[in-house]
Amino acid sequence: MEEQLVSVSWNLVTIDEAHKLRNAHLKTNRIGQSLRRSLFHRQKLLLTATPLQNSLIELYGLSTLIDENLFGDDKSFRAQYLNAGSDLGGLKARLGSFMKRTLRKQVLEYVRYTERKTFTQPFTPSDNEQHFYDLLSAFMLREDSYSLPKKQRHLTNLILRKLLASSTHAVTATLEHIQKRLEGLKNNSTQETAEEFIQALIEEDELEDDYLESLDDDIEENTHLELNENSLDIKKLDLEITELGRYINDAQSIKIDAKTEQLISALQIGFREMGKMDAPRKAIIFTESRRTQEYLKDYLVSKGYGEKLTIFNGTNNDSESAIIYKNWLEQNKNTDKVTGSKPVDKRTALIENFRDNSEIMIATEAAAEGVNLQFCSLVINYDLPWNPQRIEQRIGRCHRYGQKFDVVVINFVNTRNSADQRVLELLTTKFNLFNGVFGASDDVLGAIESGVDFEKRILEIYQSCRSTEEINNAFDALQNELKTDIEDKLKKTQELLLTHFDEDIHDLMKLQLDQAQARLDRVGRLFWDITLHQLASKARFNSNEYDFVLEKS
Repeated sequence: MEEQLVSVSWNLVTIDEAHKLRNAHLKTNRIGQSLRRSLFHRQKLLLTATPLQNSLIELYGLSTLIDENLFGDDKSFRAQYLNAGSDLGGLKARLGSFMKRTLRKQVLEYVRYTERKTFTQPFTPSDNEQHFYDLLSAFMLREDSYSLPKKQRHLTNLILRKLLASSTHAVTATLEHIQKRLEGLKNNSTQETAEEFIQALIEEDELEDDYLESLDDDIEENTHLELNENSLDIKKLDLEITELGRYINDAQSIKIDAKTEQLISALQIGFREMGKMDAPRKAIIFTESRRTQEYLKDYLVSKGYGEKLTIFNGTNNDSESAIIYKNWLEQNKNTDKVTGSKPVDKRTALIENFRDNSEIMIATEAAAEGVNLQFCSLVINYDLPWNPQRIEQRIGRCHRYGQKFDVVVINFVNTRNSADQRVLELLTTKFNLFNGVFGASDDVLGAIESGVDFEKRILEIYQSCRSTEEINNAFDALQNELKTDIEDKLKKTQELLLTHFDEDIHDLMKLQLDQAQARLDRVGRLFWDITLHQLASKARFNSNEYDFVLEKS
């Protein structure tokens, strides 16, 4: 791919969702380094809604894609702008030469945005589900385990926690993968390293790309640590393999999750709200797991929704997607819709199939970026990410310029899990993700830590707190810390550096608004003249007030 990019004499390269390249300056960031090399000396335009998530060094990383010499090396940037007494005014002036930032609230006078409305769909796990959850939670707390590689224990626990919250079906497949790996270690038949094992877990279930980035960071930071499987205790390993087998059997005995049984109710609530607005019956159901996606598809098919479903993920290589793609190609042959890139065209085909032929799309995070779903106004978060930026990206697929209806957002909450309830409260009250015109993006998303780091903070609470009181105290402390960050230092820094609305842009939009109003006034006068002519003998007119009384029917 790098050779192909180099071979083209690009006039301009536009990179969407550019925040994913915020670490492009790091040698471990493979994509960023590849793009820097292959697009060197090319004009570039980077587009992102969240240019700054955690640290000012991320602005440096993005700047290196534009021009490696804008700030010198990262050490110089840190010394000049990240230490006490930093020259933020000077940094703002430097950023102004290549960064433009406009917030939605700055253009509200000219652009109409609809609102968000949130609903909560509670569910109560069965006793068997809760028992399985408690057993696996206790297993994840162990300090010494072959199942949880020592160097990436936090990341592995995070993955298991998210899959456990997603569906029993998803976490079962992961436990089977772990068990198979341990059997390979026992028989000395696997060459898979701990890093390759975790990477496989992430990629098989299409979890967030940020997890892969976090894995790279862990590798770089922990190269001096040894793997815990270098000296094997076979007896202990056998016990762990047997224990995993019991967990797998327990999970397989749970056929339908309680949360899944509430999905139909969530759809009914959402479609009822669509009916009130005369909005199209379109719903996108987001899940963090590709295996959960398959499981939900089978469930909805069993409930009679088979003809109304579209599936969207990172590969889109299932048989139904292949048929949709084939039909789309036939319908659009010899048109400029067909780009010749199979992945791009297949995504377009699936989105158009959802728009024109089906009511429900079940999507992984692959549909949370770079997709326009403004024809849909119902978002169901079957799994609720702990990363607020990821949630905002999901909702932003529908709640965007051009959306004609208020967007309804439905979140599931576990009534038997106090931590889950507090996560939803945190995302709702502190980040304001689900209500109003703006959501969270204008004020707070950029003021939190990077997505995975923030999720790890929440994971610590799940791992360390047992009682409801401990959970509440931990979340209270986190919320107080966030309040300081969001309302003070980081928010002020962002506003100082990034909030930007050029006067010439403002004047241009104001002029366009005034012209539009003038055109409307002219049309109104034309209608008044027509009314005077047509009803001259049938009505009494008041030209000062532009009204009339009809005297003859």
